[in-house]
Amino acid sequence: MDARLFVIDLIEKMCLLATAGLMTVLLPPLRSRLLGVGRPRDELAGAFFGFLLALWGGRLGDLWQGYHVNLRHIGILMAAFFAGPRAGLVIGALAGAFYVFRVERDAGVYPVITSALTGYVAGLVNDRHPRHFTWVDAFTTALTAQVVGISVSSVLAMIFAQRWPGPAFIEATTISVVMNAAGFALQTAVARVVLLREEHAAALAEARASAQVLALESLRRRLEPHFLFNALNTLRATIRLDPVLARELVADIADLYRYLLHHPDDAPLASEVSHATAYLMIERARLGKERLRIVTDLPAELAQLRVPALLLQPLVENAVKHGIANRRNGGTITVRARRVGDELSIEVIDRGEGASLGEPEKGSGIALETLRQILAQRFGGLASLEIAIDDAETTARVRLPVAALDQNA
Repeated sequence: MDARLFVIDLIEKMCLLATAGLMTVLLPPLRSRLLGVGRPRDELAGAFFGFLLALWGGRLGDLWQGYHVNLRHIGILMAAFFAGPRAGLVIGALAGAFYVFRVERDAGVYPVITSALTGYVAGLVNDRHPRHFTWVDAFTTALTAQVVGISVSSVLAMIFAQRWPGPAFIEATTISVVMNAAGFALQTAVARVVLLREEHAAALAEARASAQVLALESLRRRLEPHFLFNALNTLRATIRLDPVLARELVADIADLYRYLLHHPDDAPLASEVSHATAYLMIERARLGKERLRIVTDLPAELAQLRVPALLLQPLVENAVKHGIANRRNGGTITVRARRVGDELSIEVIDRGEGASLGEPEKGSGIALETLRQILAQRFGGLASLEIAIDDAETTARVRLPVAALDQNA
């Protein structure tokens, strides 16, 4: 048989076994053992899985100059890796016996000895030096375990059966050892790559979720100390001048902070508009009723669309600081939503009146950038935040994909 075709045929069969070995990632007991954890019954499942692979591998082989080259040691090595030296010894002996009785009856007891010793040595190495079963070291370890088993059985064959290893035996044995070691290393390497990718994906998702939580916390904290101080001062002044307005102001402050403390990560758009209105009412009491007018426009069919919480907070805060508080005659802030094709468009428009009172307060840039990050984490490139400024008004516009917005409360 042509050597190149023989090797190609063995490689195909080795890859077939390696593909089957990917079940180690899918089956929970084997997955636990790959991660270095698990219970005794997980080891039993690993040993049984290796046994099945060993039986299959014993039938997957070809003749090379009269010697049967097969891949049973891949399964034996897997059993030793999952369950330790005793399992490797037992599974190796059973797989060797199966091979003798079903594949090569004239081989005698020596394949049994080779397989049992291969499994035992591999299990010992895995118990004492687990790192030798990772990546490139897995190939070297598998190679070494097989060489030990073959060497002992060959010595016994020379002593008791007067069977001397010739060039053909050495060639066939070398091919077998290398292919089995490569198949085992390929199985373990691919399984570990899949696990690492899953771990990285999980870590990335967790990091994004944590970043969004931190971003929301950042928005909450912007409201807590400074805003509360101003709101309480406004309330104190209002109590003497307008008790009715003061009671309304207390209710607005309570609603505002209740929303901050108890809302979920997502909220109905109607709740967001209500929260923004409560904030604007408090600012209106601080600036003066005549200096801040509030207009909201929310169609009923859009009210229950769930949007990221505190979506409107930095927008209305920005509108007050830069559009209204900085104008001599105040102005109007409009919060409106509408559907444009497959997008939800939410706008906060501030129209200032009168001359500018100088440089506005600083500090809105970080909040807007935080909001952009939240939108990017949640919707990728399907959402946007735009700020349009002209002589008459400033418009902050958020666009969200309607298909990604849950309407269930």
